[in-house]
Amino acid sequence: GLLDNSRVRGAAIRAGLAEALTGVAGVVEIRGEGMMIGIELDRACNELVGVARDAGLLINVTADKVVRLVPPLIYGDAEVATLVNGVAGLIKTYLQQAA
Repeated sequence: GLLDNSRVRGAAIRAGLAEALTGVAGVVEIRGEGMMIGIELDRACNELVGVARDAGLLINVTADKVVRLVPPLIYGDAEVATLVNGVAGLIKTYLQQAA
């Protein structure tokens, strides 16, 4: 059931991030396939990796401005909510401070 879970949870993560980040200045696009998700910003954001780590979140930044998420395939509803809330809050705070 990992493949089906990946599709369902990935869609839930993307939908949650879209809801939380729609209209936020600096967010260019939210994209992904399954549990591999990218949030493109309009500026470099490499320092977010350390900030996220300090907040207990594991992210990566690619191409200088894409926050990449690759959560475990076994995520459930609670983990999806925690991830969406944490990452959306992190990005909003970063973009507000960087403005």
